[in-house]
Amino acid sequence: MLIGLTGGFGSGKSTVLEMFEEMGAFTLSADGIVHELLKKPEIKAEIRAAFGPEVFSGDEVDRKRLAKRVFSSPIARKKLEEILHPLVYQYVSSFHHDKPNEIVVVEVPLLFESGGQANFDMVILVSCDPQKAVERLKKRGFTEEEAWQRLSVQMPLEAKARLSDLVIDNSGSLEETRRQVQGLWNSLIQTRKGSFA
Repeated sequence: MLIGLTGGFGSGKSTVLEMFEEMGAFTLSADGIVHELLKKPEIKAEIRAAFGPEVFSGDEVDRKRLAKRVFSSPIARKKLEEILHPLVYQYVSSFHHDKPNEIVVVEVPLLFESGGQANFDMVILVSCDPQKAVERLKKRGFTEEEAWQRLSVQMPLEAKARLSDLVIDNSGSLEETRRQVQGLWNSLIQTRKGSFA
């Protein structure tokens, strides 16, 4: 079973992904895949052609400079997504193909924005109060303005919730979140057992 895990910026997707991994899921992060893709010479060439040398530090893509550029321009963001998203989903598909009977959970921040939900058997949304998300992001080094700017370019959480199969509310304590993830994991294991019975 291939599961897409998404949510707003600062909602705690990575935390939930770690919980799934601890429980026995195979996990992937779209950001991690992108990190690897940006090291490939052919991708670097495409990025340089699309965004110029100013998003590079020496021969490497400077992720911070690139992020600043794409989050301040919808056109630049779309251009970057067109380069990277098909390759990310190709990687995910290949990974899942090698583990057809396993539960694979993939963290994809812009899942609905990229139209990628069709690649998954199920989509889980990690939801969080926006103000709480901003506070978390400030602890990670973002200014309040940067945090709200990132949140503003994403699809509203209510819209994402309508498109998702399940929602995990990560506004409370870690233990409350873990209980939700554990309950969901138990039902996924039962579903998997049923499909092989």
